[in-house]
Amino acid sequence: MRPLRLAFFSALALPFLTTGCGSSPLEDATRGYDVDRYELTGAFDWNTRKLDATVSVALRLTEDTPAIALDSHVAVKAVHIGATDPAYEIDAQNGVLAISLEDVSNVTTGETITIRIDYEVGTSDNLYAIPARLGDPVLARALFTDSEPLGASWWMPCNDEPSDRAKFSVSLAIPAQEQLIANGRLVLDAEEGPNAHRVKYETSWTLPTYQMAFAVSQFEVAKSQTKTGLPVEVWHRRELPGSHAEMAKALAGMIDHLTPLVGPYPFERYALVLLPSFPVGGMENAGISFQRETSSTEPALSGDFYLAAHELAHQWFGDLVTVETWDDVWIKEGMANQLEYEAGRAFTDASGQGSLHGDQFFAEDAVPVRDRSLAPDDKYTSGPYDRAAWLLTQIRSLTGDAVYFEILRKVLSAHGFGAIGTDAFLDAFEHALGPEATARARRAIDAKKLPRIALQAEPNAAFALVLDDPDGALVAPLVVRWYGADGSAEEVSLLGGARAVIPAAATDVLLVMDPDDVHPNFELTGDGALAEAWTSARVPLSTNGNTVLAGLGGAAQMNALRVASLSGAAMMTPAELPGLLGELDADGAKAMALQLACVLASLTLDAAEKEAWAAALAPLLEGGPPSFGLGWIGTGGLAACSDVVPLDELFSVEWPKLEAGLSAADVPFVRLQYLASFQLPEERELATFGVVASKAPSLRARRIALDHLARRARDVTSEAWVTFFLDLLHATRTAETLPSAMIGASWAVFNTGAGLGAFVDELVDILHDEATRPVHTRAICIGVRLLAEDPAAKAAFLGDLADAPLTEAARALTKKPNDCL
Repeated sequence: MRPLRLAFFSALALPFLTTGCGSSPLEDATRGYDVDRYELTGAFDWNTRKLDATVSVALRLTEDTPAIALDSHVAVKAVHIGATDPAYEIDAQNGVLAISLEDVSNVTTGETITIRIDYEVGTSDNLYAIPARLGDPVLARALFTDSEPLGASWWMPCNDEPSDRAKFSVSLAIPAQEQLIANGRLVLDAEEGPNAHRVKYETSWTLPTYQMAFAVSQFEVAKSQTKTGLPVEVWHRRELPGSHAEMAKALAGMIDHLTPLVGPYPFERYALVLLPSFPVGGMENAGISFQRETSSTEPALSGDFYLAAHELAHQWFGDLVTVETWDDVWIKEGMANQLEYEAGRAFTDASGQGSLHGDQFFAEDAVPVRDRSLAPDDKYTSGPYDRAAWLLTQIRSLTGDAVYFEILRKVLSAHGFGAIGTDAFLDAFEHALGPEATARARRAIDAKKLPRIALQAEPNAAFALVLDDPDGALVAPLVVRWYGADGSAEEVSLLGGARAVIPAAATDVLLVMDPDDVHPNFELTGDGALAEAWTSARVPLSTNGNTVLAGLGGAAQMNALRVASLSGAAMMTPAELPGLLGELDADGAKAMALQLACVLASLTLDAAEKEAWAAALAPLLEGGPPSFGLGWIGTGGLAACSDVVPLDELFSVEWPKLEAGLSAADVPFVRLQYLASFQLPEERELATFGVVASKAPSLRARRIALDHLARRARDVTSEAWVTFFLDLLHATRTAETLPSAMIGASWAVFNTGAGLGAFVDELVDILHDEATRPVHTRAICIGVRLLAEDPAAKAAFLGDLADAPLTEAARALTKKPNDCL
């Protein structure tokens, strides 16, 4: 039994707790209740950085109990049940508030009681108060919550179980110039004293505590609506640059696209709330998703679109129906991952070939869909996200879309405003899958090892494929299809342990692995000659091959281009490039085709061919690929073209604007992201992107520039880069840009051997700033790695953090720094 800390007792509680008579509430407390409602009333004091609040918890007893337990990490001042001030006790180490019911009359099973708890609580990893920050051009401060999985109890006593859904209201007194947004409907906005107003929201529906949320700032709101008139909003800090109206419109379109698949949107409105220093990419609070400002303003960029679509998809899976336990978190995260790509189908499957987006799910070996050994906070690996989405996609491929989405709609209808667990979720598909596939699906939940493909020599054939699936991760077979010169197709389907002989003719035109895009890319082994034959078979190197490729879906096209880029296979000539671009069905494929052309142009030693490539590429690069496709090539993805085409001439209008720090904000974020695909000489990088990173009037522009410079810093040797990064770090306390700045600085310091001491000093200062908490673990690990060869300096660095306001995870790293290595 862990030691307890007794705290803040009411007058009636003191004799009970100090005389030693009777039993302790902690010893007697149970969870024999179901919460009906939480009503939070309070105000946040920016001077003390504390929330002073009262929460009324209405709960119905499901068993006779002498005491009840709530999760709580707040400083309780008093507890009231009607006219009674009951005894209570706190286990601070375990975050439990136990409240005695012995002195409360008429408390029996089935009765509803209301417990009123007065408390105060400071900021934490779940209650953020972000002031005006050094390096942030937008001055408005922000207060907000972030609670998944077990964080609600750090700002409100509650029953922090995902399956215990309750109604929620929050009423806060806030300054007159600020606005509050929370779950549910706005029901009160009234003046309260000079220069203040009280704002209240409440839900008419239930939600789990981890989705209860509020945010306060000087907000502006961009509005749109769905085809059915559902309000869709984007809330952002006043004067925050971004395509907010376009994002609101895109979100409305996503809802219109998803509704026929999974049913009506379940709440009265949808709001995306953009927040500074938000610690994760996004959080699907019911009806109001919170997301980072620097990754959620541009729906024309795939990263922004997919993040917004992911959190929106949670409104059905996670919010309308949540998970019974945290072991079931894969249901909501896997569904959200799958549906985010479904929402963007127009960008990846223009021909309507039915791609299932399996190649976008980056499953990791040894990371299962469900890991019951992990604590709730540690379950958010790639398993419940990408690997779960892959599992769901396999189920979808076996049932077919019509049946798959019909089953999902039935699940949502049957469990709406409730919860579902793993067994019940898989049971819903059992009839459609049949017993064998259902058994494979249940096995795949806990499978760790990924399938692997081995190439083997085979007489009178191209090769043989052996599919090894040691843990049973495969539910649907892996299909290998090859095409003939006449357009005919043959294929084989493989499950674990299967061996297939691929005829020599399969390599003549085009071989396509996983044509329906069900699976991620698996590791492949084979000797040099076999691997070369495998690679060349998957790249169209003839007119027939390109004709076949043009008729395939976007995913198959991207896979062929990916293989060609990695191998340098010449699947096009300069003259063929424009025609190929016109035949591709995915924005990512079009960007990848330009990337491949840049690679081929940079590799050729023939002056005439290089000139032909430059002539073909220049007009295409001037306008650029579809912006959505940039996510498939990444920052620096067109670096190979930097020596092929005259970048100064192509972008002569933009470079002077970058050199001025985008002072007029006249280069859109999407265009700036595109320019970051190229590579300039070292000194030109600092004269353009370096000025943007330091002076641009938006954090988004600074972030784009810093991401580019951090990648470029891997190759630099000039100490000017060290000076640049150190000066920038000294003038920056924004969690959105610090990661790239710190990474860039670490590379510059490592490559030049200069500025290590000054960089470590900056890291210490960053770690003493509460506003930078989202980057604390990264800052500590960067310092630990740079000082790995100097134990005394590493110890001094960690010792300087003794009084820093670190996150819990960062504090743990100071005690176990080897976890960084």
